[in-house]
Amino acid sequence: MLYDIVERSLKLCSRYGFNEFEVYVVNDVGTEVLGIDKGVEKVVSGEEFLLGVRVVMGRKVCVYGGMVSRVEDVDVLVNSASKIVRTLPEDRGWVSLPKKLGTSVVEGIVDVGIKDLELDRYVELVNYMIKKPRDVDRRAFTTNVNMYLGYVRRVITNNYGDVIEDERTRASISVSVKVVDNGDESGYTENYSAPNLSRFNPDELVVKAVEGAVRGLRSKRVYTGSYDVVLMPRVFTSLINSLIAPALCADQVQKGRSPLKGMLGLKVFSENITVVDDGTYPGMLGSKCFDDEGIPTKRKVLIDKGVLMSYLYDTYTANIDSKESTGNAFRPTPHTVPKPWISNIVVERGNYELDTLISELRNGLVIYDVIGMWLSNPVSGLLNATVANAVYVDRGDVKHSVKGVVITGDVYELLKTDEVVLTSSKEILGRYEVPAVYIPKISVAGEG
Repeated sequence: MLYDIVERSLKLCSRYGFNEFEVYVVNDVGTEVLGIDKGVEKVVSGEEFLLGVRVVMGRKVCVYGGMVSRVEDVDVLVNSASKIVRTLPEDRGWVSLPKKLGTSVVEGIVDVGIKDLELDRYVELVNYMIKKPRDVDRRAFTTNVNMYLGYVRRVITNNYGDVIEDERTRASISVSVKVVDNGDESGYTENYSAPNLSRFNPDELVVKAVEGAVRGLRSKRVYTGSYDVVLMPRVFTSLINSLIAPALCADQVQKGRSPLKGMLGLKVFSENITVVDDGTYPGMLGSKCFDDEGIPTKRKVLIDKGVLMSYLYDTYTANIDSKESTGNAFRPTPHTVPKPWISNIVVERGNYELDTLISELRNGLVIYDVIGMWLSNPVSGLLNATVANAVYVDRGDVKHSVKGVVITGDVYELLKTDEVVLTSSKEILGRYEVPAVYIPKISVAGEG
């Protein structure tokens, strides 16, 4: 049915006489297994076909589409796009659709065990993870285990002739644990997200969730002040995703909504920070053979030893700046307008051991998790997040757990000093591979 949708869409688009047209079809097959403390509660499987067409009349551009249950649904969607595009104003920034599509070779993005799913195996695995926390710590119990396994095929083409296809799988697994001790309780969630299960270790995931929950017991707030801070990879990832990644996207730069506008070739961070975007990185969540316009993915250095080297482009924003797309067009669904976004962000490792960084803290926090990072402002670069799981360290000794305080500051000032250092160890968290980072003198709003 996938190619039937493509062929019917192409014929209709040609018949309507558009100046340019693009057809993007996604076939998504997924299974979700949900477990609670008492056992597996729900198993849901489904398949869907999604169609997006981008049609152009002069400089009028319309992206339209939806779910396709039968091939004849294509007629309604393309006809609606034809009617809508004629009512739209011209887009003066429009140049053209991509004129040459292509693919990159990417390894580790198809897991046969997910593609050819044996459901009983994974239901058994969820049951195992439900029971495991009590083996790690008798005070611990599972509140939720959620497993999603998906297989996706994509086909994209346009009037310039190329038809390209790829496939990939996805595993998203989370375990939430609560610990109760002498009237105090604490919870924590660990996640695994990747296109394959090669790095997945259920015991390790559960142990980390239990350790996080135990760490949160008997938390206290610290006094308001300035603290040296170690952001663990999970928190550093959240900071980059909320504040830095949007600022690297060319559409935000062109709209004047990025603090990095006009900063190409200039130092924006510590020389200890190098950031790469790589859509071909083996076995990471954002890896794929081409972006959501059919441009081959590739590796590109965004920040080299603190110096801004490039922005992220799709075809539209690249044409505005007389550049080439970097292969970073992204659409949440095929029938939404593509915009630049990250594929995989890789922050190069530093030279410090994590234990050494922590032992050298004199008045500091090691932050394992935050909430509300979305309250940060990527337009101004203002960091604002509430600490959900951390420890206070005084002269190298862990004194107590911390939560409920707020960290704030200008992320560009915080990360520009060469006192910022990164650990030699890294973690892969979905679309990110990052180390922990030491940042001196972050403002903390707490007690007093």
